Amino acid sequence: MLVLVVLFLIGFPVPYAIAISGVVIMHLSTGIKWMSITSNMIGGVNSFTILCIPLFLFAGKLMNSCGITDRLFKAARAIVGGIPGGLGHVNILASFIFAGMSGTAIADAAGLGQIEIKAMDDAGYDRDFSCAITSTSSTLGPIVPPSMPLIVYGMVSGASVGALLVAGVIPGIVIALCMAALVSMYAVKRHYPRDKFISWKDTFTVLKDGILPCFTPVIIILGIYTGICTPTEAAAVCVTYAAFLGVVVYKAITWKSFWQVLRETVIDSGPICILLAVSTFFGSTLIRANIPQTMVGYLMGLIHSKWIFWILFNIAFLIIGMFMETVSAITILTPIVFPMAVAYGINPIHFGIVMVFNLMIGVISPPFGTCLFAVSKVGQISMTRLIKALGPWYILLVVTLAILVIFPQLSTLLPSMMSLGG
Repeated sequence: MLVLVVLFLIGFPVPYAIAISGVVIMHLSTGIKWMSITSNMIGGVNSFTILCIPLFLFAGKLMNSCGITDRLFKAARAIVGGIPGGLGHVNILASFIFAGMSGTAIADAAGLGQIEIKAMDDAGYDRDFSCAITSTSSTLGPIVPPSMPLIVYGMVSGASVGALLVAGVIPGIVIALCMAALVSMYAVKRHYPRDKFISWKDTFTVLKDGILPCFTPVIIILGIYTGICTPTEAAAVCVTYAAFLGVVVYKAITWKSFWQVLRETVIDSGPICILLAVSTFFGSTLIRANIPQTMVGYLMGLIHSKWIFWILFNIAFLIIGMFMETVSAITILTPIVFPMAVAYGINPIHFGIVMVFNLMIGVISPPFGTCLFAVSKVGQISMTRLIKALGPWYILLVVTLAILVIFPQLSTLLPSMMSLGG
């Protein structure tokens, strides 16, 4: 573990740092077995389930190439723009919907962020508030299905990917409602404007233009619930649906743009698959060296309460999320902390939702929050000013995290109703 930390500090590429650390552990415990290394790494990516990662990425990029961000924002504005603090609520709802297509926080912050901040500027909202809510709402991306971090967690931990995708729906709604409550408080205190209610005819026209992309998460959930398709097959259906919208409905995708999107998908999928390959080797090496088992035994001798474990885990991951990229943190740390969570009787699905949301707070936290940099650039606001504006939102997110920890039913209700394994 010391080798891993040192390699990170000197800027060594994450996958190679993990692989070298795994070789060191193997050398110190069982001796280096090269065939075991290669078989573990190949086994980490030679999986039908892992195909849903590039497929969901491909579907999201196809949707983005259709210009759906503007359509989604207009649809969300027609629904909630007329209530107090209207565009703040529009920001949250648009991010919630967009999460069902992108599955990542950075895509939300960079893609929708520009549209959201400009609209709020034009309506008279102050820049600090518009950038703060844009940053905060981007954390919904990896919670609502399809979620790349949840898929990676499922692959590394062995938890059901289908159950994890479905499990994110209710927590996503709870998080969005908590954000909406704070927006309402700001709206009352600062007298923020709201849109005039438009006619039913105009509302129908806007919704008709933006409603079709919203069926993406519906396809995923219904496909898994009915048993018609696995998560990977649902991802393939989403790609087909996205291509249909882009080519037939919106007529925005050409052969040239299609191949460009495909190329970008391959480039973005490669690093994730490399991480999964080396993390599978790293995790199996840890288990062979009895490191997780030893740590579980040691901690259970010191920590006799599940709630103390939860407190220590969340504090540690809130700090880790500030310095480490989400997928890297999941692939490296899940083999270590997952056995501890199971030993304390924590449901694997519940644990995955809490872990991912915890790390999402890190993407808008200094010093290395990726969404923090994206919104700072898009909103043309200094990092210092943005971090100061995010102060109340950090408190809200930590309170929401506590709610998800205290009420595991929020994460497990839908998977249990759909009889999906944990």
